[in-house]
Amino acid sequence: MWILPIEPERIRTKRLLINATTKPMVSYACYSSNPNGELRELPDTSQGKWVLLNNMMQIAEVPLDRLPETPWCVEYRMSQLGIRDREYNVTPPTGVLRIPVFGDSFVLGEGVPIEKTLTNQTLQILGPTKFELMNMGSSGWNTHRELQSLEAAVPHFHAKRAIVVFTANDVEITPELESRQGYINDLINIRDEHLDKHQEKAWYNGPSRLVRFVGSSLEMRLIGNETIQWYKDMYDERYNQANLMRFTSYLHRMGARTDCKIAFVLYPLMEGLEGEYPLAEVHAKVAQMAKTAGMPVLDLAPAFKGQRTKDLWVHDSDHHPNGKGQAIAAKALAEWLRSLPGFLDPPPTASSTTEAPRSAEPSTRPAETEAAAPAPPAGN
Repeated sequence: MWILPIEPERIRTKRLLINATTKPMVSYACYSSNPNGELRELPDTSQGKWVLLNNMMQIAEVPLDRLPETPWCVEYRMSQLGIRDREYNVTPPTGVLRIPVFGDSFVLGEGVPIEKTLTNQTLQILGPTKFELMNMGSSGWNTHRELQSLEAAVPHFHAKRAIVVFTANDVEITPELESRQGYINDLINIRDEHLDKHQEKAWYNGPSRLVRFVGSSLEMRLIGNETIQWYKDMYDERYNQANLMRFTSYLHRMGARTDCKIAFVLYPLMEGLEGEYPLAEVHAKVAQMAKTAGMPVLDLAPAFKGQRTKDLWVHDSDHHPNGKGQAIAAKALAEWLRSLPGFLDPPPTASSTTEAPRSAEPSTRPAETEAAAPAPPAGN
């Protein structure tokens, strides 16, 4: 350890680069390396107004001259309606089944190019001439906000089918649960600023390089285990009863719709996929709640079983599913949708007419949503 320059791995988390000149804004998630070959080099920032932000809970600006620390990026280009997708006519083309897909950053495709997102890869399997899968994902959204978006978008876009994608942090939590999570590693993002503060006070932070190397590894494993238990407690009535009751009511509002058939999909966090998925009991509980609400349910966790978890991360600091992970999910989702009786049946041609885009139409997002650029979220 003394002879070789061995140190604990220094994780440099992603940052958000925003081109504030363009309308709608174009932003880039920037990373220190390109482990999967899916990222591209930084855009030219010599012209226009650019802002670089950190990935902390309290978002703050970073001097633009530090951009070379994160030289690899993925682009987020948003439509006029603030979705990471193309512009859509109000009504779908004749004979095309439109399916908006609601969810958080896993649907948005945080950390992956747009062609590798869940909606795009699923669409390529189903057939882009017969279907439209609208990417209605937004970083940091929970089920309540997804429901608000659904209730606005379904009638506006004349959608007769919709998909809601759930991840384990989609339920609202109490202040007590919030205080237990340091967000050093929430199983999705690792935030170096939080990690630095934690390590300054850590028991292993001394002169011994060996102790620091071993201690930091053990500490991160302990933090991961504590976070898994934190997720489980979010779905335990002893700790989160009122929010779970509200969550149940949101599911019943989805399942009770008569104008649109909704499919409910559970997307696992990219954690512990080699063996028994650590949040399997959470998925089982939520799946039963959604079925009781009257929705068909797909749990994607079995499709990931046996995969090497790290191979599916966007980056060591960003544990969103990369293009390979999204491909696994898309294949399982497409096969399941095809098996649902009547779900992919073509729409009646008599009621399907094409209109010109209406840029002044009411927003399909809830009024309290953030700006279109996907700012680094708290748990997503």
